[in-house]
Amino acid sequence: MKKLFLFLMLCFALQANTQSKGVYQSIKKITNKTQQLVSVKKGQKIDTAAFRKLFLPTAHFTVVGKENEKQIHETMNLNDFLESLTDEYYSQGYFEVNQGQIIEEYNGIAQVIESFYGEDSDGVKGYGVNSYQLIYSNNRWWIANMIWTMSNDDGKDIPKKYFKN
Repeated sequence: MKKLFLFLMLCFALQANTQSKGVYQSIKKITNKTQQLVSVKKGQKIDTAAFRKLFLPTAHFTVVGKENEKQIHETMNLNDFLESLTDEYYSQGYFEVNQGQIIEEYNGIAQVIESFYGEDSDGVKGYGVNSYQLIYSNNRWWIANMIWTMSNDDGKDIPKKYFKN
């Protein structure tokens, strides 16, 4: 009985390891995983350790937008971004889903531009665009940088090509 239990535990561990490795082998899966991890129900916390595993330690996160009719941006490193994900805003619930992606890849580098729909706990809904830069290193894909911006017109100003899968 003990051997059967150990065998089953080993099978589950190998299956979990294989599944998680699959995320790192696919550009589409690794970028989709970022949205899965930031989408939490009220009272849940974002798994920042799992989020960290998707990115190079030197990754940068930049949000671009407008304030007082001026184009502005804010850039954070990985640690600062992960700290922001522990903010109470996210513990109240947030949902984000991919609406379409364009993936360009060549010789170990990739660029992904995707549209997304998001909704927070206050019911604020919106569309935006994420841009990812990725590299293939050490037998897996890593997100090197991420840039995003929100639509100014409920998604109508986002190019239609970003809504395709």
